[in-house]
Amino acid sequence: MVKAWRWVAALVVVPIVLLGLGVLYLDVGVPVRRGAVALPPDGAPPAEVVTVYFAAVAANDHAAQRALWAPGQLPSLDSDDVAAVTGVRVVRQETYRAGPWDGAALNAYHHAVRLLLNFHVRFWPGLDDPQQPTSTFYLLVRDDDQDPWRIWGAGAYL
Repeated sequence: MVKAWRWVAALVVVPIVLLGLGVLYLDVGVPVRRGAVALPPDGAPPAEVVTVYFAAVAANDHAAQRALWAPGQLPSLDSDDVAAVTGVRVVRQETYRAGPWDGAALNAYHHAVRLLLNFHVRFWPGLDDPQQPTSTFYLLVRDDDQDPWRIWGAGAYL
């Protein structure tokens, strides 16, 4: 009789413990896709492109993130480490004139804009960056007026 109760207890307790561990595992940062993000229309302004990019980072939608970056360029945030992105705000937008220091690949684009952004990234526990919130530049490019804006890079485009 005692052995039967042990089996019943094991059949009840083990799934509850496994479920609890699974929830804890998800809560502390499993890199799962949390949603799908629709890409902006081709005529979307640069501010909308970066806003959608940060929504894709928050949703851990790798396909949308890559689609918003210029060919050959890689997304600047590893969304597997990101729990949330909030407060995305474009502070300033201005035309960027590529120079010889930028290289031939960037100079091949006929249009470039630089956006100064403010945003806050909350990383999974243990990965928090103490320098939040963030203000940084994002550089977007396109070849002509009919092409969609795509992100070239982030950081020191001064």
